Amino acid sequence: MKSAHRHCPICGFNSVDVLHCQCFALPEQHPLPAEYDVSSCNTCGFVYADTRGTAADYDRYYADYSKYADQTTSTGGGGNPRDQARLTETAAAIAKHLPDLDAGIVDIGCANGGLLGALKARGYSRLFGIDPASACVENTRSFFNVPAEKGWLLDLPFNTPNSDLVVVSHVLEHVLDLRGAVAGMRSTLRPGGMVYVEVPDAQRYVDYLAAPFQDFNTEHINHFGAAGLENLFTAGGFEAVEIGAKTIEAAVGVGYPALFGFFRRLESVPAAAPVWRQDPDFQKSIIEYITASKVQLARIDSRLAPVLDEPVIVWGTGQLTLKLLAETRLAQASITAFVDGNPINHGKTLRGTKILPPDALKQLPGHPIVIGSMLHHGAITEKIRGSLRLANRIVELV
Repeated sequence: MKSAHRHCPICGFNSVDVLHCQCFALPEQHPLPAEYDVSSCNTCGFVYADTRGTAADYDRYYADYSKYADQTTSTGGGGNPRDQARLTETAAAIAKHLPDLDAGIVDIGCANGGLLGALKARGYSRLFGIDPASACVENTRSFFNVPAEKGWLLDLPFNTPNSDLVVVSHVLEHVLDLRGAVAGMRSTLRPGGMVYVEVPDAQRYVDYLAAPFQDFNTEHINHFGAAGLENLFTAGGFEAVEIGAKTIEAAVGVGYPALFGFFRRLESVPAAAPVWRQDPDFQKSIIEYITASKVQLARIDSRLAPVLDEPVIVWGTGQLTLKLLAETRLAQASITAFVDGNPINHGKTLRGTKILPPDALKQLPGHPIVIGSMLHHGAITEKIRGSLRLANRIVELV
């Protein structure tokens, strides 16, 4: 038990149990902290990152480091069949609760605008997107011809329309000030309007473990169960209309657990704190996830041992690689180059080495390539052997 630096973003208290310390090796000039404690609030039971990052740090990260702008490496724009199917399903769920096609809908954190595009395809016309990344705003406008502006939950554009529904899909797990975010949503809703929210389901992390500590990353700083989600909106002046669980496909054959909820705006915010609803099994499931992740991380470390006696190339500078560089023997490896498919990472420096685009491999020595992804290793292997036609030894972590 300790006093957290970051007070619980739901109840505001700061007495916590520390469940895990998560560390990263970050690129130079990265705005976010290289470690934080994963903490469980002793008042309401919420699990969150006790990060020392400031609102300005996170604003800078999402404005300048957004991985969501590139259609080929991210989700949110319907850029692949899996993503499109997910967004179409979400639009159908929204339509059941909001059948009026003249209803105003604002998507905050709209990424490339794919959900707005799916809603437009269903006949909704009063749509508006908001995202902190300029590229995502431009993509939303150009891909789907939907108006969009740069902004965020605590910094809404001046021309944000009053709406009947606010969408925050896979956004709240990233937000430092959750209570302020709910107040921001409330401010743009008409009386009786609703919020549709979707977040990773922390209660089921352990059931869908694909990579060690995959949900304890630089971006995901809030970990919701159904009780935490309801507590947040109840305290902010909403009532639950529906809360449910779903599974989405993160990669081919790889499921990912999510929670969703529809919450209706009440006339006023309660003057007194609510009675915090708690799930007695929630912390237990998080601890099981931590234990299973440690076992998986140790297995990866053993797998790396026989290949690191010579220089290697690391493909992928995402969350898994940042953890491996901090917590496994990859930290001591002779890495001649990092390669990443997302253009936003090209030119950045990690461990003193520039991050290069995949085509640069053709000019590099034929060292073994460690694939720093457990979700997309198949697609990366196919690119190495296919379009790049490289014969380098490939080291997969799975």
